Amino acid sequence: MGTRTRRKTGPAALPAGLYPLIGREDLARRVAGLGAEIARRVRPAERPVAVVVLQGAFVFAADLIRHLPPALGLEIGFLRCESYGTGTVSQGRVVLLQDLDAAIDLRGRTVLLIDDILDTGLTLRYLIRHLTMRGAGRVRVCVLLRRKGAKQRQGVKADFCGFDIGPDFVVGYGLDHAGRHRNLPDLAAVHLEKPAARSIPAKRKRSAP
Repeated sequence: MGTRTRRKTGPAALPAGLYPLIGREDLARRVAGLGAEIARRVRPAERPVAVVVLQGAFVFAADLIRHLPPALGLEIGFLRCESYGTGTVSQGRVVLLQDLDAAIDLRGRTVLLIDDILDTGLTLRYLIRHLTMRGAGRVRVCVLLRRKGAKQRQGVKADFCGFDIGPDFVVGYGLDHAGRHRNLPDLAAVHLEKPAARSIPAKRKRSAP
């Protein structure tokens, strides 16, 4: 039998309205680098707990925690909140849809809060306060993306960040637009059509009586 040659496959075609932003190879390299950074800065004595923000961070977190050393003895919990709804702009309020399991004791421990993006900072500020009230000794924020030039971040800073991005609304690798595109292996930007400008009819000159 002859040897089969494998065809090289490029990135999958994106659905209409999306254009490529960050490819899967770059994602894999950066997530591995983030894992190494966290391993250098977080110690087993801190009894760390990874708290994953659903739903946007679930793919990122799954890849990231596999790069963390077993010696950390990492405990993992999940919570879910919402601030975007089905739109592309934060609605200005955070709704906690699912809290962290009550069996996870945070008292005096370091929480590694893993989220998809630091944009306005509204969600992360809410969650930092929430976890601190539950007894966390320290909350360290890890995000895949950080919006460049965001005017307000509610005083929130990322201790660990994957990529800085521009104003595009991003989907893929767990991030969605109205529940779609989470399964894309790459990050893509959504092309949002601007509403057509309405023309204002010119005022008619009144004829002299």
